[in-house]
Amino acid sequence: MLSKKHKRDGLNDEEIKKLTEAIKELPDTPQNARLKAILSLLVFQGLRQVEITRLDVRDIDFISKTAFIQGKGRDDKEPINLHPETIKVLKVYLKSNKIADGALFTSNSNNSKNQRLTTRAIRNIVKKTLKNLGIEKTTHGFRHYFTTTLIKTYKGDLLEVAQYTRHKSLEMLQVYNDNIKREADLPRYYKAFSGVKF
Repeated sequence: MLSKKHKRDGLNDEEIKKLTEAIKELPDTPQNARLKAILSLLVFQGLRQVEITRLDVRDIDFISKTAFIQGKGRDDKEPINLHPETIKVLKVYLKSNKIADGALFTSNSNNSKNQRLTTRAIRNIVKKTLKNLGIEKTTHGFRHYFTTTLIKTYKGDLLEVAQYTRHKSLEMLQVYNDNIKREADLPRYYKAFSGVKF
């Protein structure tokens, strides 16, 4: 079973819808293009904060529609398939920010201008965006949403899901899957006692 903290941190469908609707209304500025690019990597790719900070422009291959990710504690970069929405948003971001090489995401602040964005900076950017929408969740909540959505879509085929989530072991995915099944079964459990009232 997922811990209370883990479960609480996950974004749900309503929160993602609220976020995407708000994002669509943002004016076209380089800063908003960066925000959309970061969020697309969280929502559609399920990337971890550290994986986003390690990305370079050369890691994105629009022709093969892939990105090369340096995972948690790994030296080698592994390819992932990019969702069409991610590709669209990244192209706009690179063009509007006039970025051709180096770190994919850099700081806009005066103190660390043009330096690679840190995990703390990404966490703050995302937290502020969510807080403005009344959503009290963390950046990791996106990975929880990504994983849960795929498990539901692939009907519990964890080997297929693992190709996208890049979990080293299926054990964590099984925890997600068990939780999804348990929540889906709750109405039947409630119905079993429907005739009993206090």
